Amino acid sequence: MLSGLCAAVAVILALTPRAKVRQRLLDVPELRGSHSARPDRPVGTILGRLGLAAGVCLPLVVWLLLGPRAAVLAATALVMIGVVLRLIAVQVADRRALQARRAVAEACSVLASQVRVGRVPSEALRVAAQDCAVLAEADQVQRMGGDVTVVWRVGAGRPGQGGLLQLARAWHICAQTGAPLASALERVAEALATEEGLRAVVAGELSAPRATGKIMAVLPFCGLGLGFLIGGDPLGFLLSGPYGWGCLIGGACLAGAGVLWIDRLAHAAAQQG
Repeated sequence: MLSGLCAAVAVILALTPRAKVRQRLLDVPELRGSHSARPDRPVGTILGRLGLAAGVCLPLVVWLLLGPRAAVLAATALVMIGVVLRLIAVQVADRRALQARRAVAEACSVLASQVRVGRVPSEALRVAAQDCAVLAEADQVQRMGGDVTVVWRVGAGRPGQGGLLQLARAWHICAQTGAPLASALERVAEALATEEGLRAVVAGELSAPRATGKIMAVLPFCGLGLGFLIGGDPLGFLLSGPYGWGCLIGGACLAGAGVLWIDRLAHAAAQQG
């Protein structure tokens, strides 16, 4: 029954769509012809599905080789390892998004300074792309005669590069109306810097909820210690039979779900600002 439940959960998660934002971008007519808008399958998604498959198959193999008790221990260990790896992956993704946001803000500032000193927009973009890697793709498209705003609109769908959408709007409006480009780019850079400062404040306020999630991960071990202090044998019960096995795997799943839920709430609040 446990293996069947794990298999059902794996199938549901594998069939869940993972790239809604990218699909929405592909639905925009002006972006369908861009080479940057090709749908692809992220490496993280592939690794996640492989991990789910391994999480289902490994307990079954252990069950066949070593028995149900070892399979329950393997499943519990996989749940704990999966939660830890998920938290690490979220932290790494947040750091990369932070670096991307800072890179976009810096690129807008450098581009504005190049326009301010008297360079034409195309030359300013070429010079700024030498110092800002986030502008390199737009510079290549511009040299081939393409529309740089389309590149930035597509790039805005990547994690941490949402500021490129504001850059594309400012560039497009100034090109259509003849408004001063330097002033518009400086305002975009200031807005992105202000938004980043607000995100830093929100992240500081959310440190307490994240710490609460980490404390929740330690509480089950504290419960085992209290059981030993009052003269009981919690490990003996958890490993003795089906009732203990159910409590063990159920407790691990519930504790992991609680930790991930708290981290997800904090992450959503940080993203919304």
